[in-house]
Amino acid sequence: MRENGRPSTSSVSGSGEDAVTLVHSSGATARITRHGAHVVSWVDPSGQERLYLSPRARYGPGEAIRGGIPVIFPQFATGPLPKHGFLRTRRWSLVANLGDSATFHITDDDETRALWPHRFRAELSVELAEMLTVSLVIRNSGDSKFSFTAALHNYLAVTDVQQAAVEGLSGLVYIDKVLDGTRCVEEGAELRIRGETDRIYVSGPRQVAVSSALGSSSTVVGADGFGDWVVWNPWRELSASLADMEPDDYLEMLCVEAARISDPVVLTPGATWSGTEVIGAT
Repeated sequence: MRENGRPSTSSVSGSGEDAVTLVHSSGATARITRHGAHVVSWVDPSGQERLYLSPRARYGPGEAIRGGIPVIFPQFATGPLPKHGFLRTRRWSLVANLGDSATFHITDDDETRALWPHRFRAELSVELAEMLTVSLVIRNSGDSKFSFTAALHNYLAVTDVQQAAVEGLSGLVYIDKVLDGTRCVEEGAELRIRGETDRIYVSGPRQVAVSSALGSSSTVVGADGFGDWVVWNPWRELSASLADMEPDDYLEMLCVEAARISDPVVLTPGATWSGTEVIGAT
């Protein structure tokens, strides 16, 4: 089901016991599945859904939900591990639900250690107010150090990606994955999406904005502890090839992600890292 071109909260798959709905006195709501500790909906106080969720999204063990805010750890993108790591495809435990905030956690097990031989505890906290705050905490619970990359893979809803623009990236060095990893410099005052886009902006600002994201309103993302930004849109050809996404839905989404990629985190035994993002509407 869709409302005004966006996935409605009723379209979020998962039974009641598998998802948590948060409600704030401002009128904002959020929904998080235990599968992946995945925020699949954030409705702002005006009643506007700010996250894109594919109507073809898949749920369940081993599946990655297309849309919302996937949790990326311990590997961003491709490499020796499954793409974007393994936390987004596993079931988390609910630690606390206070009505307008919730905390989930997951630890290593035999399956994760077969892929990545380290002991860890991950915790994701979601706090709802007029803005949405998402915090990821990683603890090294083993006896040897490890390194990792991570991201909160925000799929932001847009009315038309061709009319939106990303602000705050001017002058930054970025790695253009569409151009086979070529290092470039963002020369424009704002980034306009005109084709397939897959960029890692290195050591960026603490806040970026997507102007004209939904009508005349903008979506602002602030981050602490991450350092990099990723901007991704599959555009027409790649979108049509994705089985879990409608062919034209590239027009209705733009990933602007708080990420830690260029400078991987190194954790010694017992050490903890945290990264937080705050998403708001203006």
